[in-house]
Amino acid sequence: MTNGFTALIPVYNEADIIEENSLRLLEFLASTGRPHELIIVSNGSTDATVERGERLASEHPEIRFFSLPEKGVGRAFSLGVREARFELIVSVDMDLSIDLNFIPRSLELLSSHQIVVGSKKMGSQDRPFWRTAGSTAFILTARLLLGLSFADYSIAAKAYHREVILRYLDRIDHGTSYVLDIIFHTLRAGGRAVEIPVFCEDHRTSKFNLFDEAVYRFRNLFILWWNCRVKKQASRSGD
Repeated sequence: MTNGFTALIPVYNEADIIEENSLRLLEFLASTGRPHELIIVSNGSTDATVERGERLASEHPEIRFFSLPEKGVGRAFSLGVREARFELIVSVDMDLSIDLNFIPRSLELLSSHQIVVGSKKMGSQDRPFWRTAGSTAFILTARLLLGLSFADYSIAAKAYHREVILRYLDRIDHGTSYVLDIIFHTLRAGGRAVEIPVFCEDHRTSKFNLFDEAVYRFRNLFILWWNCRVKKQASRSGD
């Protein structure tokens, strides 16, 4: 069904909010007037997330719940994409910290683009300074090395055509770098992506070890730059 869409949420230890926020999101999804499903994928949760997610899925046919034993948001995202029943996929966070109006706006834009990027920097954000500073450093580095003009590579508030993700599924590892990878390779292949402003309010403690996450993301960024820019230029020079 071309008019329908999948809302996809990777989760880790979200037992406290998974029931309330899933029902709130379901109500919003219904308001779009489109066929839809909500896929929730737990990755390595150690609290009651799996139990409550399975109960939600048993009580609400629009919800499909999956559980992976290993931690890794990329693994959860990849599984959700493979299981999705619709061609349009919108990724959100379980805390619903980003304005849900991104969903209908992005669905409209997917009629003419392969990717829609929700940008907190283009809109507004109420987040701790150290988190916004780290994001800014990464964005500027990606712009310098890869020539990308986008200002948000977080996993939430992103919308895709499923076939674009499937094309680069082998580039999705355990972590969060898949957003940058998919955007870069889609544009490189001549696809279209657009960025729109979103509002974000998030004061929760991050589920990630922020130091490890920074090392991982910058390392993957430099690997992408080396493989796709430096090696390519060296190859051209040798011709």
